[in-house]
This record gives sequence, C-alpha cells and structure tokens, in this order.
Amino acid sequence: MLRTAEDVTRTMGEMKGAVMKVGQVLSLMAGVLPDEMAAQLASLQSNAPPMSYELVRQVFAAEYGRGPEEMFARFEHKPFAAASIGQVHRAELADGTKLAVKVQYPGVREAIQHDLANVGMVIKFGGLVARGLDASSIVKDLEDGIRAELDYRREATWQQRFFEAFEGHAFVRVPRVYHELSGGTVLVQEYLEGRPFSAAQELPQDERNRIGEMIYRFCFGSIYRHGLFNGDPHPGNFLLLPDGKIGFIDYGCVAEFEDATVEGFKRLIRALNVGDREEWRRATEAVGILLPGAPFSTDEVYEHMHWYWAPILGEEVEFTPELAAEMVRRNTMTNGLGGQINRHCNVPPGMVFLTRINFGLAGLFAGLRAKGPWRAIVKEYVDGDAPCTELGRLSAASTKRGGSI
Repeated sequence: MLRTAEDVTRTMGEMKGAVMKVGQVLSLMAGVLPDEMAAQLASLQSNAPPMSYELVRQVFAAEYGRGPEEMFARFEHKPFAAASIGQVHRAELADGTKLAVKVQYPGVREAIQHDLANVGMVIKFGGLVARGLDASSIVKDLEDGIRAELDYRREATWQQRFFEAFEGHAFVRVPRVYHELSGGTVLVQEYLEGRPFSAAQELPQDERNRIGEMIYRFCFGSIYRHGLFNGDPHPGNFLLLPDGKIGFIDYGCVAEFEDATVEGFKRLIRALNVGDREEWRRATEAVGILLPGAPFSTDEVYEHMHWYWAPILGEEVEFTPELAAEMVRRNTMTNGLGGQINRHCNVPPGMVFLTRINFGLAGLFAGLRAKGPWRAIVKEYVDGDAPCTELGRLSAASTKRGGSI
C-alpha cells in the first residue's frame, strides 16, 4: 500500500492540473482513504514537484515581455510552494516589501482536458477511493473549478473582495493583492510569514479547537454574511501566523450565492434546529438538494441525509475521522436504501462547491479532532443570536461590515 501510495502521489504531482487536484481533494477525506495513501497525497497540497526556473522566465516573457529580475528587486529562483496549477516564489520590491508571486505552469490550460479524460482511471489505482464512491461528481467539480482557477485576474478580484471585508479583523488575515504587477498567469500578493497548518498537530487540544473555530467562522460566516466563500479548504491554503491569526492565502476557487439561495440554506438550518423534519424536507427540496416526490418516508430520508449536517445537530460536537468518513460515505452511497435515496438527490448550481467545502472541512477538522459549539455559531449567522464564544465577540468587534464573521 505504501509503495502504491508513493507511486500514485508522484504520478499525480508530475501530471499537475486536474489529476493532481483529485489527489488534493481525496487527501482531505479523513477515514475514507487508507492512512498510508492519505499521508502521501497530503504532500500534494503544497509540495508538488516544481517546474524549472527557465519555464518561469518563459511565463513572465509571455505575460510581461520581461523576466522576473526586471520586475522585482529580488526574486528567488526556487519556489517555496508548488501545487496543482502553479507554484509560488518569494520576491521583494525595491522598498523591501516582501511578496509571494504565484506563477502558473505553462501548458496547464491545454493539459486540463487531457487530465480530466484520465481522472476516472487514475483515482482507482491501488484502491485509491472507497468502494461505492462515485467519482463522476468529483470530476465535474474539478472540471468547473479548475477552469475558473486558471484565470489569475479573476482570482485577484475575489481576493480583493475578501481583503476589503476582513481588513483589520481580529483573527483573519487576507494578503493584499498587487494588481498592477499581476496578470492572467502571474498573481502577486503580500507575503505572509507563518507556520504551515500541519504545525497545529503539535499544539494542545484547546489551541486546535481555537484554530478550528477560526476557520469555521471564516468559511461559514462568509456565506451567511457576504454570500460567498472560499471553496478550497485544504491545509496548504492556511497559515498559522505569529500573532495568533490565520492567513487565508488562496482564492482561486470562490463561489457567490444569491440572497435567495442563502435564505434557502437558512430555512433548512432553522428546521433542523427546531427538529421539524417535515419542514426540513420541504426546505431541502426547495433548495434543490432532494427531488420532490421521492418515494421514501421523511424519517428514512432524514436518517440517511442528516449526516451531512451532523456537526450542527448537537450542542458541542467533536470532529472525528469516523464522523468525517460517515459524512462522505452517506453522500456517495450507491447501494441499499441510501443509494436509492441518493438517486433522488440533486446537486444544484453552486452546491458542488458547498459539498466540497463540507467534506474538506470535515477532514481538516477531523485531523485536529476539533470540538466546538458549531450549532450555536451557525445560529449567530442564521438567527442573529449573540456571539456564543470569545472568538465570536472578538470577531463582532472587529468586523467592518456585513455583521459578525
């Protein structure tokens, strides 16, 4: 298994693009993959094989007509991070401002379609996914998401929106974008000095819980306060900063919801909070998750589907690998009653990204074994309840607009 994991990880890392993104997504599904496979695939989050510096120069020549040495006072040849679509180099301006420069791999746009054609085959190597997991929805998510992530100008625009919303926040840090230096294949942003998310494993449980709550509030507070969210919650996108904040550093996969969609989510959650299963079913149908007229009792549907919202069904819930695995398993069943119910479910526009962030966060938090009052936190956003934790109060005092995150 370990040899297979190493081979698959190396192959995915070299192929980049969609195939590598599959590896990143699968590495987050705690409890689904064998431990050896998950550990190997986790390296794809920021430590993929880099491209040569000569290729970096080619990207700059095509984008700007000059090399990086002519644009920056200092530019490190060796990247400090490399992922599925691009790699990141440290640089400095003449005034000493430190930058992180993301450079897209040349040819990755053209390679995407070829990658996607082979995804179904690659992810089955060596029992890479649990039996019964339908890869088609993952592939569809990748196809839509990666195409959007290829446009660095689009990413810069989204990052600017998050930067403006969270500037001065108590525990969220979004790096500033240097639009005048950025282009379609190069994104220049403020360099944040911090420890990788993996360092959280060495911290006491109280600190892990605190980190979990900060990420939870950032992700779901963004949805309910601003109608948008960052849909790529893998560890390589988080930095533990020296001042106790968390740096959120990647905005290639962002989705925006209309007010009516957010209100539909709120209706569903309110029904769960009061235990009204019939209203929950109606709300689930209204947002397009469950098709109307599914030939199952409401209790049958609830027993199968409630795992998707399991973290907010108790007063204080601990994310465990077992819980994360069950959330994925229920959502991807193809056999038995669960499989029959899933055939009457739907993935409405935008919900693929929400599913991705739910599974991703569940895996992320399971690694921390984060425990917290997730239900009460969500009620702050849905019902306007007062902050239930100290972090909530700090957030309320430092949020500039749109309410507490």
